[in-house]
Amino acid sequence: MTLPIYSLTELRTVLKRDDMLRVVRDACIQHAKDNIISAKSGELMFQEPPGDCHIRLGYFRGGQTFVVKLAMGFYENPSKGLETNNGLMLVFSSQTGKIVALLNDQGWLTSWRTAAAGALAAKAGAPSHITALGILGTGHQAEHQAQWAAHLLGTDRVFIWGRDPTRATRLAEKLEHHGLTVYVAATVEKVFEHCNVVITCTPSTQPIVPVSAVKPGTHIVALGSDSLGKQELDPQILSLARVIMTDDHRQCAERGELAHALRAGLIANTADISLGQVLAGNLPGRLGADDITVADLTGLAAQDIAIATLAVGLVQAMKPGDASTATCNQSESTPEQTITIG
Repeated sequence: MTLPIYSLTELRTVLKRDDMLRVVRDACIQHAKDNIISAKSGELMFQEPPGDCHIRLGYFRGGQTFVVKLAMGFYENPSKGLETNNGLMLVFSSQTGKIVALLNDQGWLTSWRTAAAGALAAKAGAPSHITALGILGTGHQAEHQAQWAAHLLGTDRVFIWGRDPTRATRLAEKLEHHGLTVYVAATVEKVFEHCNVVITCTPSTQPIVPVSAVKPGTHIVALGSDSLGKQELDPQILSLARVIMTDDHRQCAERGELAHALRAGLIANTADISLGQVLAGNLPGRLGADDITVADLTGLAAQDIAIATLAVGLVQAMKPGDASTATCNQSESTPEQTITIG
């Protein structure tokens, strides 16, 4: 048999932001409805150098395919001139087990689906008036969150903070080319001073957001705590939150910001609500203008299944020759390849 390998070039060509937002939103809702069959996420942690590898797999009930995803981040790679993230997705028939395609996305599908989830969560709990969007982090995910969340929130004012001011400035300059007005903040506190929606997307293992920085009416989307040992928020923030949204209660209670607050005895195990239920319109993401609200996201297999299924369908629907002639500014990308098996 011949195995189609779809490159990052092809995936960039066919995948559009609004389509990805649509399928990720639906994936969150389907997850909340228990319409996903998935195994517990696997992970490998590395210390020297620091990094992690995540494995997710699953399928939609009644779906024609199942997906196995590997995604990794090695956080010293930029100092070596390498991308932080890498990965791939494998798509199989859920009827026969035969492989349908290998998506050689180099980790970008995970980045895009995370950007979609973060933007949707930002909109779900945002105040009616957005003063500015705050981003804590300077990597690829910070760049995606700034663009995607600003798009959904309808704001062009963004404040960036990062441990490395040079990288923060570089990111700000890049974002300004996309039509955003970007300010580099010297401290986390300055971000919260100007912004009432803040997205945290760092690999921090210690809280970087003190409870004293968070004002009434602020909505926080915490993305970084997706593995054991990671943490971005002072747990007391969750005790002040009137609404806590989680993408998956069990995962967040094990490794998310929710886990730290639970272990500290600051909140009850029933304190959170499902992000999918909020996106479906069944529960409110905000009750009052002065509420502090938090969305704790650890990532869902459902999102990987949704974006991989979308990608395969779109690439296969392209006219012959379209994918191979597509252009892309990623020099490491290559057109579709095939491998003959057996």
